[in-house]
Amino acid sequence: MSGEGMNIPGKSLLNSAIRYLFALPLLIASQPAISQTFTVMTEDFAPFGYVENGKLTGLSVEIVREIFAIVEHPDDIELLPWARAFKETQRKENRILFSMSRTKAREPMFKWVGPLVEDRVSFFCRKDGKVDIQSLDDAREVSSILVTRGFPETDFLQAQEFNNLHMTNSPTQSFTMLAMGRGDLAPIGEFAYKSMIQKSDIAPDAIEKTDITLFNIQLYIAFSKNTSDEEIARWQAALDQVKASGKYAEIISKYSELEQ
Repeated sequence: MSGEGMNIPGKSLLNSAIRYLFALPLLIASQPAISQTFTVMTEDFAPFGYVENGKLTGLSVEIVREIFAIVEHPDDIELLPWARAFKETQRKENRILFSMSRTKAREPMFKWVGPLVEDRVSFFCRKDGKVDIQSLDDAREVSSILVTRGFPETDFLQAQEFNNLHMTNSPTQSFTMLAMGRGDLAPIGEFAYKSMIQKSDIAPDAIEKTDITLFNIQLYIAFSKNTSDEEIARWQAALDQVKASGKYAEIISKYSELEQ
């Protein structure tokens, strides 16, 4: 007896199991990739990131939150000292740090998405001082340029072999000293300068910008080296989408108006 047309116990169950095993790879392949979750960090440095009325906000923070919405990442940005956040992103996995300048020395340490924001770094001087510089070479002749260790403008001037640099602990300290006459020049990005003056005890009319620009700086989102290229591409595409949507220009304009 061939058994054809007979209901053999377990046969239908076996066939179902076989069909499932063959279909399983297709089911797995058809599932969307799960987004990687990161520890996201920034520093307290207005206007890019700062606390106002107990809430974290800022130019870069608002842009990154727009990216979060696209890549479906939790909005859980941590505010940390720069040195600690930098080391964590460099040494640990699944870390993000913004806003970071993409220098030659830093290039191989991280993976990058951006540019997030662009700023112009210029020399500032005391308004009632006697400093008159017409070129970068003129700045070599002043007694003291106040700079903060680890900042791109400091690295730039050191690479240019300036020998009149005086190190400070923060840009706010640099400009406080500048206003007090304890230095001749201090470099900083123009976005950062205006916010710093607003949040410090320095009189707004005590300091003015010179005509000497050191460089334009582009700030990026830095990722731990273990981050996949696919994930970097997803975040870059999200940032590009924010820029194309007009939301990016809206945020930039908002902070430009606040700084005026």
